[in-house]
Amino acid sequence: MLNKIRRIEMKRTLFAVMFVMLSMALVFAEAIGEVQDQETAGTQIFVDDLGREVELPGVITRIAPSGSNAQVIVFQIAPEKLVGLASALGSDEKQIYPSYTHDLPAFGTLYGKKANLNKETLILADPEMIIDVGDIKGSVEDMAKDLDTISSEVGVPVIFIEANMDNYPEVFRRLGKLLGYEERGEQLAEYYEEVVKTIEQYSSEKKPTVYISSSNDGLEAILAGKSHAQCAEKAGAEVVVSSKIAQNGNISLETLYQLDPEYIFVYTAEGYKTVTTNALWATLSAVQNGKVYLVPNMPHGFIDSPVCSNRIVGLWYLASIFYPEAGIDIVSRTQEFYSLFYGADITAEQARAILHLD
Repeated sequence: MLNKIRRIEMKRTLFAVMFVMLSMALVFAEAIGEVQDQETAGTQIFVDDLGREVELPGVITRIAPSGSNAQVIVFQIAPEKLVGLASALGSDEKQIYPSYTHDLPAFGTLYGKKANLNKETLILADPEMIIDVGDIKGSVEDMAKDLDTISSEVGVPVIFIEANMDNYPEVFRRLGKLLGYEERGEQLAEYYEEVVKTIEQYSSEKKPTVYISSSNDGLEAILAGKSHAQCAEKAGAEVVVSSKIAQNGNISLETLYQLDPEYIFVYTAEGYKTVTTNALWATLSAVQNGKVYLVPNMPHGFIDSPVCSNRIVGLWYLASIFYPEAGIDIVSRTQEFYSLFYGADITAEQARAILHLD
């Protein structure tokens, strides 16, 4: 009987030991799983718009822009994460950009015809990621290879996000999520959607005809259907110069006489002076009717230069000109945009100066 009791106690003890060991094993396995989860959380795979799977930090805190376009859109979502700029800020831009950005290093442009990337400066800034934003340059395959090469040379992952005025809401939301600012991305996306919706209500079947020039002589045209003309077209206008008329963008006054646009927009003060004071331009309807405009460009162009999300305020600007009956208060709309997108609370007087209304 005693032996039987001892055998039962031994079994109970063995079961207890086995239970403790199993429990410890489960705890240990769970701990390993947590560590593995934490390690996995340290990185993320981002599929960019070239179809590249790029490994990025799980939490991104240091970003280098590939150029002006990327600089603007990253600043509008997560400005404190920029470790440098595409180019040094000018005195006008410093009135809009906050003081902590004024002394950031300038990296140059990563990619494209105007590429002038300073790799040493970029590496010293120690970014965790480089963002390229805008149009696909060349073929998808070639651009993907080029960005992979650049990434290998500087030791920093590079992603590309296609961005234009047709998909800005998607871009804002996607970048907001990637950078940990989903609410901010949603806020900017909804604002843009409302701007487009409002302006579509003003537009009519009879589109205002416009000529846009980027040169001092007024004869270098922005071509219809190109990204540089997208803001004007999104505002409901017809850009009169196409690649069929001027394949390389250069146009003659004789051709412009025939096109005779209702509105002329020029990017430079010298170009504005040429169009408004040179007698050769005087017969054009836009000149005779006082519809020649110097495009605002602080801190960036309202229509183009660069083709960035600053063009959202350009929609308000153009709509206020094309549709005067809508009663758009362009001064207050400009103040609203600068406050929301740049965190810059400008006065009505400053807005008027930016808009060339004084």
